[in-house]
Amino acid sequence: MRSARPSIVIAIALVLRAAIAHAAWTVDASGACVETWAPSDLLRGPAAIVNTPLLPVRTLAGGAEYAWNTTEWWPWHIGILGPAVTLFCGAWGVIEGAWWITTGLADTLTGGYFAIAPERATHLSIQPEIPIVIAGAAPAPTPTEDRCGRPSQ
Repeated sequence: MRSARPSIVIAIALVLRAAIAHAAWTVDASGACVETWAPSDLLRGPAAIVNTPLLPVRTLAGGAEYAWNTTEWWPWHIGILGPAVTLFCGAWGVIEGAWWITTGLADTLTGGYFAIAPERATHLSIQPEIPIVIAGAAPAPTPTEDRCGRPSQ
């Protein structure tokens, strides 16, 4: 029976090589900011798949944080609405996790070329996350620069 160590070392080397490569957004000849495939895109799918199991816990914690920090609610609102919002956020995390697994698998199979998985799914994190159905009501901050790093106009 052969040892699996050389295969593991080669796999780790390939993943590290892909993690080092950057340059998905570039400026083309006409001056437009365009997305190009980069070796780092190979990690989009696996990152989304690895990030998925903790998503329900992260959204549960984000929902509790949202309920606790909502200043418009009176203390008895927090007692009644807080658990409801927290459980709703946890349930939404399960639903969104199924989406992340599906799109992560698609990105894994296509090498990340089509960037199917949501951008949030590809960033490994353990921070509490407020689900998009709750946070969607808040206005998004306006970006100060485009994806290529140039100042926004």
